[in-house]
Amino acid sequence: MRAALLTTLLPGAGHWLRGNRRQAALFAAPLLSLLAAALLLTLIGGTTQLLIILVTPGALLALGALNLVIGGWRLGATAHVVRGSRLPTRDRAVVVIAALLLIVAPHVAVGRSLIAFDELLNETFAEVSPSQEPSASDPGSTDGSPSPGSSTTASPGTVPPRGGGTGTLPSLTVTTPWARPGAIPWGDDGKFDLLLLGSDAGSDRWSRRMDVMLLVEVDVATGRVAMFGFPRNMVNVPLPPGAARNASPCGCFQKLLNEVYTDATFYYPQLWPGEGSVSGIAAVRATISELTQRPIDAVLVADLWGVIKVVDAMGGIDMNVTEPVYDNNYPDPVLGSIQLRIGTGQQRLNGRLALAYARSRHQDSDYGRMRRQQALLLAIRDQLGAATILNAPALAAAAKGYVWTDLPRSSLPNLVDLFSRAATAPVRLYRFAPSAYPAYLTPATITKIRNVIANAFPVVATPSPSPSDSPSPSDSPSPSDSPSISPDTSPSAPESGAPESGAPESGAPESGAPESASP
Repeated sequence: MRAALLTTLLPGAGHWLRGNRRQAALFAAPLLSLLAAALLLTLIGGTTQLLIILVTPGALLALGALNLVIGGWRLGATAHVVRGSRLPTRDRAVVVIAALLLIVAPHVAVGRSLIAFDELLNETFAEVSPSQEPSASDPGSTDGSPSPGSSTTASPGTVPPRGGGTGTLPSLTVTTPWARPGAIPWGDDGKFDLLLLGSDAGSDRWSRRMDVMLLVEVDVATGRVAMFGFPRNMVNVPLPPGAARNASPCGCFQKLLNEVYTDATFYYPQLWPGEGSVSGIAAVRATISELTQRPIDAVLVADLWGVIKVVDAMGGIDMNVTEPVYDNNYPDPVLGSIQLRIGTGQQRLNGRLALAYARSRHQDSDYGRMRRQQALLLAIRDQLGAATILNAPALAAAAKGYVWTDLPRSSLPNLVDLFSRAATAPVRLYRFAPSAYPAYLTPATITKIRNVIANAFPVVATPSPSPSDSPSPSDSPSPSDSPSISPDTSPSAPESGAPESGAPESGAPESGAPESASP
């Protein structure tokens, strides 16, 4: 029986114990060869290369099939040992139980994880028809096209559509008003610009509002990262060329920035290309692109309700809370209006508390909330490791319907390679907050925002020998970058606790805030 039990752990081990070296080598060789190949690949290319292979379309299904073959091979090796011995019935039952626990159960769990992870990638990066945002006739279109910058509300009797916050984000289709990225999802400017949008939809509000708007820019050559946060209450944001701009007297959006989505999907759909929810996302994308003068390479939208499920699937998130969070009337999505208290120090937040940390704004302002949102995103990035990925069924169930992107699955290998370099680089955080950046934008403020974004990455100077043969600095800003502060290259930095009113005029992070965050 001992030989059979050893074989359930490693094919060929039982045969070796019995002295049958040839059969031991025959049963052990396939599994040992696979393990050696994986180890060699890891030594040569690192874990990044393994992850690139995993996200390549078709790889997970191939691994699923290989998992079945290996499981069957292990069962066959065990059966061969049992068949060659005269075990009593009780010992055979023990071996069967051991095979179920040590062979069948692990391979079933691995198979479920591979299938769930593959389904998650297929659904997130799918190219299928979008869901349609409920719409109504334009409430103010009785005589021509109204200005999207007006403060018109729905006419009496019109019932606005409700946003359920229950995983109803759209999927991409070829009818969307912009070209979908390719396998290499960035252009020839050497930067990858990803727009992150947090969709705050729920039973307490109609439609969706993009209350989180972050532009993440990655330097393709160096992996350096900059994250730009745009307050939801920006007003007079310039509109992109087209019908929406032509219909506005100032060529700008005179309402809050986070209302662009509802204008495109409900109030003035005729002024924006596309249809349904995708049209609203496209409107936000085009408006942020016009404000920043950056080509948005890709968009990732996450329903904030999904934060609860994803964080819970991760087993919670560790946060270093530098400012206490107190909200006497926080709209909890489960319990309704509650009194929220999150103390300072190292905290382990579950999904509801993590969402509350990023969503509450009654205690300070939208700008304080934006700072906490950036901190939460960085914490999730740092802690979204192998353990979470191995728990793919729970992660897939949590993210299903709550995440939308226009990135195709074919782009994942290149993105994994890019973000593996970005993972070791500091993140430069920018928050365009008062007093340096008033909510009511002026042409001068818009120009200043664009200049800051254009010069976010200091130019890397080419080393040249000096008379004393001492090398010049390897990362010094160009003259045009002089208003910005060079990033702190320390491996980690705490969350900023400085007030937004201390933000320097250069557009760098607030006074007292770290220029970099942990990779």
